[in-house]
Amino acid sequence: MASREPDPGANDALAGEIANPVADYQAEAAVNLRNQRLRRPEAAATDPVDNGAHDADLTPDPYGVGQDALAAIDAPDVDPDTLYRAKMFDRHEEDLTTEPATWGLRGRLNAAFGAHMRPKHVSAEVRFRQSVRTVQQPLPGCSVVSVMNPKGGSGKTITSIMLGATFGKHRGQGVAVFDASESSGSLGDRAARTTDPELTVWDLLAHAGELASSSAVSGSLNAFLRRQPTMEDILASDNSTTQSRSIGWDECAAVMAVLRRHRDLIILDTATNPLAENWQWAIEHSDVLVVPLPLRMDIAKQVFLMLDGIAARGKQHLLASTVIVTCLTPDSSPELSQMIYNDLRALGVPESNFVEAPYDPALARGDRIVYKDLPASTVEAYTNVTAMVADTLGAARRAAAFEYSDSFAPEPVYRHPPEQNLSQLSQYDSRRDRRRGA
Repeated sequence: MASREPDPGANDALAGEIANPVADYQAEAAVNLRNQRLRRPEAAATDPVDNGAHDADLTPDPYGVGQDALAAIDAPDVDPDTLYRAKMFDRHEEDLTTEPATWGLRGRLNAAFGAHMRPKHVSAEVRFRQSVRTVQQPLPGCSVVSVMNPKGGSGKTITSIMLGATFGKHRGQGVAVFDASESSGSLGDRAARTTDPELTVWDLLAHAGELASSSAVSGSLNAFLRRQPTMEDILASDNSTTQSRSIGWDECAAVMAVLRRHRDLIILDTATNPLAENWQWAIEHSDVLVVPLPLRMDIAKQVFLMLDGIAARGKQHLLASTVIVTCLTPDSSPELSQMIYNDLRALGVPESNFVEAPYDPALARGDRIVYKDLPASTVEAYTNVTAMVADTLGAARRAAAFEYSDSFAPEPVYRHPPEQNLSQLSQYDSRRDRRRGA
């Protein structure tokens, strides 16, 4: 009788059936986070649910910057009490009068006779030196300052340029001023012309995906910005009328995803429509608001309504980080100043956050602003304004909660390891046994 050879395939199948206890386990499909959609903060409360077929409150990532770029990452808040050291190790404040005076009578005498007279402790020069030190203070994370006023011609672009120039002059590279108007903003026309051709925000958006990728080179962004003599960068809007779209929420998010990878201080020159998506995006992502306010009743009313609306949207904390920059223009009404101050303080703007900037015809003419040609008094005043913004920004950033992602980023998917209730001693024994080859 012929013997039958065993069938190896059958044995393998039988062995696999017995030896594989998780053969019936169905793992969930992997989630591609880059293909997830963005949920805007206000959408969940206002839009109806569509039972899964299509959510009207979800918008895609049209510029391909990726969720890792769109999710904001803030620096952790450091508690100074946990880093306490003895007072003898504290860095003592530098005496701002050690350098010879260069302003006033003492400055002229020093220049004429080679003297080394110091400035007075209470003087404009010492205050200017203190303002420069304040502007140069370290700011954690990527900071966003939005210059806002719903009234046209109130000085938003002038204030944005002067803030950017002062930060750039005293902090160096890392400062960008972005014209976040829907279209036809004037920032590019007022800043110094330093490139030819002058590219705009739409040119940057055409390459947003590659500029926001992890393989992007920092210098590649420079081709789309306009480096100013004071070292800040200008991202201008498109002034042509050939665009069929305007800058909205998605465009602002994509631009910020790019800028945040390469710059650490972003100044937004906003438009005049508080209901526009770009304006709403700026409110959601600003650390500090700067409001230029010529002392006129019509402009003051618009500012009051704007700040009141911000508080009504649940952003009351932004009013505590709002800097009001007043200016006495030729058509101002100085007698209304006290009433305007009282009303804005009643909304929640701190009394110490009001600062005055001078009216300068060189800024009001409408042509390009050349920082080095401005009067010394104007440069001094805007340096003091910028110092107040830097102080407010530093306080706001240090008080911010430590968050890894913002509210409209997709939720991360985790697979938790099985729980192990091992004591510290047993963990040590396990590591010791592994080292011994047990």
